[in-house]
Amino acid sequence: MKKQIITLTLLLSLCFSAWAQKEYKVAKSTGKLHLNLNGAVIEGYDGNEIIFSSQKTQEEEDERAKGLQAISGTGYKDNTGMGINVTENGQDIHVNMVGNRIDKDLLKIHVPKQFSITFTYHKTLQAELIVINNIKGEIELSTSYNKVKLENNSGPMNIKAIYGSVDVAFENDIKGPVSIISVYDYVDVALPASTKANIELGTSYGKLYAADDFNITVTERNVEKEEGARGHGATAISGTATRTADTPRGTINGAPTPPIAPVAPVVEDRTLGFVYRGSERENIKGTINGGGVDLIFKSNYKNVYLRTR
Repeated sequence: MKKQIITLTLLLSLCFSAWAQKEYKVAKSTGKLHLNLNGAVIEGYDGNEIIFSSQKTQEEEDERAKGLQAISGTGYKDNTGMGINVTENGQDIHVNMVGNRIDKDLLKIHVPKQFSITFTYHKTLQAELIVINNIKGEIELSTSYNKVKLENNSGPMNIKAIYGSVDVAFENDIKGPVSIISVYDYVDVALPASTKANIELGTSYGKLYAADDFNITVTERNVEKEEGARGHGATAISGTATRTADTPRGTINGAPTPPIAPVAPVVEDRTLGFVYRGSERENIKGTINGGGVDLIFKSNYKNVYLRTR
């Protein structure tokens, strides 16, 4: 019996060593975190350190690379052992991917809640999910192919995605301005029904949906009941009485191509930083509960969903 217990203990210790968690810490309670990664899970917490963690199995370790350091054509060197370079410059922490980071799980980053976050990634390969939760500072995000999920963040917030969808859930402590845009995929936002906001919703080729619980005051409104996979329990709303939606045709790397508009003028929205092509757009400006923080939710080619939380 004693021999069996010893054997079991040895097996368990081998399993834990084969699946070890790597960590890298930076002592910093406030500042701005600049991320250039293919994906990550970022979690705000009550602490005074930035903690980077990653799971790696023993089989993933390259025996030939022992004693060597990963380098990249970008000039960054892996100074963490996790395929990333972390450098500190005053209140700014810069994190860059070194080479092709292809770990099976996303890099996890615990950040003091008051930190501001800047996330940028515009490469086509290895674009993974971006998750940001419980951050009280400002969030800026610009990405091409990543899907984005944001929850319990206060703002201000400026989110720009090209081919990826954006899912957002707010709590009551929203600080504006907040701008959330996806060009080729949907934008899905959950707000407390008691939110006081100046709101703008827009799409060129999709539809706008809002929960009936929101008392949105708009200048022009056309209501049409429609049920769908994501629009169930919501109402399609319009800023004009004659708008019809076109259907995108074809794909580019899995993303829909722009619909053909022979005589469509180019409309540039300098505030949002995108150029839209289309003869007309669904655009609604109004207020919720008398007005308050400034909120902008837009998708060029897909739908926008505004639901209660």
